[in-house]
Amino acid sequence: WQHPAPTLHQSYDEYTRLRDAADLQTQRTYWREQLRDLPRQGKGPATAPLEQALAWGPKAGHTVTVTPEVLDRWDRAARDHRFSRSSYFVAAFASALRAIHQQDDIALLMVVAKRGSRVLDSAFTTRLNLNCVRVRFDGPQDDKLVLRVDETIRDLMRAQDVPFAETADDPAAGLSGEVVASLPTFVFQDNVVVPLELPGCRAEEVVDPYAREVPNGLTVEVLPRVDHALLRVTIRTDYLPYSFAEELNHHMLRFLEDGPAGTPTAG
Repeated sequence: WQHPAPTLHQSYDEYTRLRDAADLQTQRTYWREQLRDLPRQGKGPATAPLEQALAWGPKAGHTVTVTPEVLDRWDRAARDHRFSRSSYFVAAFASALRAIHQQDDIALLMVVAKRGSRVLDSAFTTRLNLNCVRVRFDGPQDDKLVLRVDETIRDLMRAQDVPFAETADDPAAGLSGEVVASLPTFVFQDNVVVPLELPGCRAEEVVDPYAREVPNGLTVEVLPRVDHALLRVTIRTDYLPYSFAEELNHHMLRFLEDGPAGTPTAG
């Protein structure tokens, strides 16, 4: 590095400066309205209390491949209709949850990066944040689903200075612990991993995609590769069966393989 990394004090001051510049009250109002009457995800008895959902527990995972042909069809539609890759994968996730839960009001937590700056971009820190994508389905064949999901994600990014943790604790939002504990997580893992080069040393990356414990009940990760993508579903096995991961991946892959034919034409 040509310059020293910012200190913790400098990083905090910069984060505070950006947060103070945001219209937080407008963002809080948006989240209160957006998440009003949000239902618990899944029917039947609660799978876990909030305390258990926030604790660490055993996990297992299931991974499938999105072929180059399927990915190319969606990417062409995304360019033509101006929606993002993450948007059509979120739509696939929401559709899979709808098929399993048999409910038309689906919500999930999406991992996003907090706003950056020259100072924060050069700091040794994490800028990960969580916020909620709520998807309300419009009939059995929701042809405008991907475009509405994309619009919802754009709204989320505009209101990202108020994290979900703050909204969950906001009495005006009215979110119960049972609802919060039921929300799954979505991660689009498009970060570039640069090889570590250490003079005089041999560096090797060791990856264990399924470490033994995880705090999340259900997480879907999209891992883009050069010409394809992987869908990795990770579950907490202390309150979700392994078959749930397989079923969820099956529905997501089916949505993607059906293609973006329902996307409306421009104009």
